[in-house]
Amino acid sequence: MKYADQCKWYLNGFWNDGAQAEAENVWNFAQKVMSLDQLKANGNELDEFWSHKFLEGMGETKTVVQLREELRKIDLDANGKMALLEYLAFKYNKSVQQICDAPQGSNKEEMDEAQAKLQAVQDSFDEVQKQLEQQKVALENQKKAEDEQKRLLAAQKKAEEEAKKALESQRKAEEEAKKALENQKRAEADAKSALESQQAAEEVVKKAEAELKAAVDDLKSQEESYHNQITQLDAKSKDESASTVSRSKASNELAQLKGEDPLPLRKAKITQEAALRKVEKERKASEVATAAAASKVAAAKESTLAAEDKARSAAESTKNAERAAHAAAEAAQQAEEAAKSAEAMTQALEEKTRQVEAAVKETESKLNEAMEYLEAVKKKGGVAYGAIWWMERELKEKQKYLPKRKQQL
Repeated sequence: MKYADQCKWYLNGFWNDGAQAEAENVWNFAQKVMSLDQLKANGNELDEFWSHKFLEGMGETKTVVQLREELRKIDLDANGKMALLEYLAFKYNKSVQQICDAPQGSNKEEMDEAQAKLQAVQDSFDEVQKQLEQQKVALENQKKAEDEQKRLLAAQKKAEEEAKKALESQRKAEEEAKKALENQKRAEADAKSALESQQAAEEVVKKAEAELKAAVDDLKSQEESYHNQITQLDAKSKDESASTVSRSKASNELAQLKGEDPLPLRKAKITQEAALRKVEKERKASEVATAAAASKVAAAKESTLAAEDKARSAAESTKNAERAAHAAAEAAQQAEEAAKSAEAMTQALEEKTRQVEAAVKETESKLNEAMEYLEAVKKKGGVAYGAIWWMERELKEKQKYLPKRKQQL
């Protein structure tokens, strides 16, 4: 016999001889021994090692030798193993003959039918319990997943808004960079125009300087020619090797040349030299101004290049911001779809939970039918009360795992 059948045998046979009061203890013995047996509920006896473990669990604090001696007393068939019925006979001082002769009730067919009905209910309980546990875990996990999807959706929506704001800000920055570039190009153009004007002015001054220098050089040449003629005529007038006529002619020409007034020539030279110095000064100032204008043009060109780089960088940043905004929008759309999918999944699991609850009601109906039949059997004679109590106890154990509003025993 399996452990449960051994217990039923004992409870049936001695129900009115103390077993009714010990029924719950017998139930606990069965749970303990089934927890130790590798075969669990399908087992029927424990070997010596696990028998010792069982006895220790029952509070038998004895030595190994004492426990072995105790086991010899319990092991009625002397096979070195302990059946639960052997332990019950030992604990409650029942002989082998008493155990064998223990009455089991005369309504076997009805008990078998009751057992079949209750087994069906137990099977339903097992299935409902399994489904309820699965649904509970699945629904809890799905709700967590749904909450997580909602959290991700909110975060992604926020990221999308931030990306839109960043794009708007970047577009403004790009527009400002474009305006700055336009202003800088105008400034560069103004600098170039100023340089061209300054260069033209410098050319005028240089041209005037060249003309004055040519005039001064011409005056110097005239003055030098005048002095050379005087020197030559003076030499001829004193040359004794020359004829008198030649010396006389030279003296007359010398006198005539010296008689000319050289003041206008000298005054013109002085005036032209002064004018030349002034123009030279203006030319130097003009060169300085031209250099400054050229420097401004170079600086303006550098600023323009920098503004162009900034404008290009701003344009690239705008493109990046547009891509980021687009990606954020797509991610938000995906998150929204995922959230809807999670919500639909939650609803599906809730519907399945309702279906399981409907199965619970069906199980309740089967339970009521089985209990009514069991009550009818209990009212007849020759009842195996121990087996009936065991059936009810199994149902009570199964019902622990149902929702509290479903528990009836």
